Amino acid sequence: MATQIYFISDIHLHCYYSESEKRKQAALLDFLDQVKAQKATLYIVGDLFDFWFEYKYVIPRHFFRILRQLQEMVDAGCEIHVLAGNHDYWFESFITVELGVQFHPSSMKTTIAGKSFFIYHGDGILRRDRGYRLMKRILRNRLFIFLFRLIHPDIAFKIAKAVSGKSRHLTLRDPDLIEQERKELIQYGEKIIDQGFDVVVTGHFHLPTDHRYKNGQLINLGDWIRYFSFGYFDGHAMRLCYWKRQTLKTSL
Repeated sequence: MATQIYFISDIHLHCYYSESEKRKQAALLDFLDQVKAQKATLYIVGDLFDFWFEYKYVIPRHFFRILRQLQEMVDAGCEIHVLAGNHDYWFESFITVELGVQFHPSSMKTTIAGKSFFIYHGDGILRRDRGYRLMKRILRNRLFIFLFRLIHPDIAFKIAKAVSGKSRHLTLRDPDLIEQERKELIQYGEKIIDQGFDVVVTGHFHLPTDHRYKNGQLINLGDWIRYFSFGYFDGHAMRLCYWKRQTLKTSL
């Protein structure tokens, strides 16, 4: 594994075109070019896509440039890991067989340069997520996936676009709710660190956070909707950074 490790999450690539989506994809491709040039390792910690569903013979055309870039990165020597998020957990064999990307359906534990990492998208952490945890079990059920696959892809992605349009609370939340979620996220990270992990990396909350606790560190990666933030580990220290067109800006 390379000593330069990048972590991103919550890009939420849409299955339709818009000016904001065009800018997002351009920034992401710039970022991926840098990872590729360094032959670095990349962890995508969930929700690369705002919606992904895998059919046997069909892939969504709007994601072609990003998928091609990921394949070229693997061919160039990059190691890429994708964790399932709550928007793109319906991955099957496409990214592993066709792209050469390593897929992790849940949390993962790994050691990098002597440091133990716990990496998890983060959906289902909050106490108020009881209903979501039940829905998660249903949506990942093999029977449900089989039945949904019977829907024509054009219709499925129209449904996804409609649902996405009603989910703007991801980025437009009450400030009190944001801080409550950050507090619960930090408590969760501290519990994982108490289990012996050095670094806890999460996504999902769209809350760029760098929290130090005892000898450990919690990083929430933020998103590529508002913050364009990511994690960077150089083999010694983990940092929360912000992408600004081929430059690194360390968080304050």
